[in-house]
Amino acid sequence: MSRRSAAAGLAVALAALGCEQGSQEWFPQMKKQIAVQAFEDREGFAPPEGAVSVAGGPEPQVGRLDVAAADALVNPRDPADLRSLQNGEKQYTIFCLACHGATGMGDGPVSATNPKPGPFGGVFPLVGLTTSRSDGYLYNVIRLGSAGTPGFRMPGYDRIPPRDRWDIVNYVRYLDRKGGRP
Repeated sequence: MSRRSAAAGLAVALAALGCEQGSQEWFPQMKKQIAVQAFEDREGFAPPEGAVSVAGGPEPQVGRLDVAAADALVNPRDPADLRSLQNGEKQYTIFCLACHGATGMGDGPVSATNPKPGPFGGVFPLVGLTTSRSDGYLYNVIRLGSAGTPGFRMPGYDRIPPRDRWDIVNYVRYLDRKGGRP
C-alpha cells in the first residue's frame, strides 16, 4: 500500500470519528435528536396548551404485577352493547386470534396446541381462566402483556387504544360465556 493511500485512509477515518456529536443541546443529524416515537409514552411530555384530548385523558398507569390496582380499574364500556362486542371481535381477530384462537381456547394458528402445531407453546385458553379475573385485570394484561412474568410470553398491546382494549375485554367475556363454542 502506498503512502498516499495510507494517508487518505487515515484522513477518512479521522474525519468519520469527528462527525459524531453527542450533545443534547445541538445535534448535527436528524437521527440523533430527542424524539417521541409512535406509541411511546414519554414522562414529562405534555400536549400543547389548549390541545383537546381525543382519548379522554391519560389512562391510569398500573404495573403488571399490581393486581389490586388493576382490579380497581372500571370498564367504561357496556358489555351488553352490540357495538362494543362487534368492535371487540374485530380487534380480537386482529391482535388475539393468532395465539388464542377464534373461540378463545388457546388453539390459534401459531399455538402449539393447534391441530397443525405452531411454534408457540404455552398459549393459555381464555375460556375458563378469565372467569376468576376482573375486567381491569384483563385490560391490564392486554396493555402490558406478561412484562417479564416468569413462564409467560404474551406481548403487550399498549398501541391498541384504550377504548378498543375494553371492547376486547367485553368480547373475551362473551367468548367465555359461550364456553368456547363457535
